[in-house]
Amino acid sequence: MRSTAKKRSPSTRVTGRNTVRKSAETNAAATIRRMGDVWARHWNIGKLDGVVAAYAKDAVYLPPHHEAVHGRDAIREYLKAPLSHGVSDLAFEVTYIKQQGPIAWDVGTYRMTIPQSGGSKKEDHGKYLTIWRRVGKNWLIAADAWSSDLPA
Repeated sequence: MRSTAKKRSPSTRVTGRNTVRKSAETNAAATIRRMGDVWARHWNIGKLDGVVAAYAKDAVYLPPHHEAVHGRDAIREYLKAPLSHGVSDLAFEVTYIKQQGPIAWDVGTYRMTIPQSGGSKKEDHGKYLTIWRRVGKNWLIAADAWSSDLPA
C-alpha cells in the first residue's frame, strides 16, 4: 500500500505558530476564492450592489482602455454601463492566490459574453490580478485589474 503522507527529515519541525499561519493562509485563499465566485454570480444576475460590496471604500479599479477608477462609489458608477449593456456569463478561473499578512493577491483568467451591435454575441477572455486587503475579519478588494487576450 502506498502512503501519500510526506515524510519529514529529522531537522524539520512543525510548530503551532506555523500551523496557525498555514491555516490562516488556507482560509484566506478559500475565502477569496468564494468571494470571487460570489462576485461573478452577482454580476451575472445584475446585482450591482453585491458586486460593489466586495470593494474597499478606497479601492482602485483598472479596466482596459480606460483610466483608473478610484473609490467604491466611482466603481459602482463605472460598472453600471457594462452591466446595463448585457455583459454576461462571467466566470473566473483562479490560477493562484498568495498571501502575505493582511494582503493577498489573486491571479487568474476570466471569460465573459459581450453583446455586439446587431444582436450577436462575442466571447471575451483574458487575465486578471486582484489585490485583497484584510479589514477586520473581512477580505476586501483594494485593487482590481484585468485585460483581454483579444485584439482591441
